[in-house]
Parts: sequence; structure tokens; C-alpha cells
Amino acid sequence: MDTRPREKREFVRVPFTTEAEIQIGEMLIRSSSGINISLNGLRLATEQSVADEGGPCIIKIVLKAFNHHVIIEAQGQVARTGPGFLAVEFTELDPDSYLHLRQLIINNADDPLRAEEEFDAHWGIRRPSQ
Repeated sequence: MDTRPREKREFVRVPFTTEAEIQIGEMLIRSSSGINISLNGLRLATEQSVADEGGPCIIKIVLKAFNHHVIIEAQGQVARTGPGFLAVEFTELDPDSYLHLRQLIINNADDPLRAEEEFDAHWGIRRPSQ
């Protein structure tokens, strides 16, 4: 019998160093530290205070390589806030952003095979209805 605690997250999270921007109404939050990304959302370090938990936001994740960079864009909502952090849930990703995000996670996961299996068990960024 497996006695390990069951992981509640739907997707593997990976720490990643990059630039991220979260637009919440008129507030723009930029961070390049403490970033954890999954196919479901991201958490980042910020000293800015956010009171709009549950509110809509626009997320941009900037991937840079040599002289080329890609921007992953998503619609989302503020999932959690606390001293020094902000967590957002993705609610909508365009197909290109989805593919870039998926590849980023697979390339940086401790267990890429597990990440692939989790992605295959979902339909996009949500678990299929049963």
C-alpha cells in the first residue's frame, strides 16, 4: 500500500528564472524572482500588495534565449496573495502560449515523464469533465 501523501496539485510545478508581468486593473506587477510555474498558473515573489483576490488579470511570461524571446500570454484570476507573494490561475491560453508553457515545464521538470503523463490526462489547462 502506498502511504505517501497524495499530491493535490493537478500539474507539476517548476521553479523558473524569467521575467513575469501581472496586470490587475491599473496595477502592473513585475517580478523575476521566486517564480514557480505550472500549466494551471504561477506564483511569484512581489512586495506589492494586492487586495483583488479572485479578480481578473493578464499574465505575460517572457522567455529569453540569445537574441530571441517569446512571450507567453494568458488571461487569469488572482488565486492567492500574501506577504511577499502573488499566485494566479490561468483561465485562458492561446494555442501558441499553451505549447510554449507546456515545453517550458517539460524541459525544467524533475520528472519530465510524469509531467507528460499529467498533461495527457488533461484537456488543455483543465481536467476533462466526467
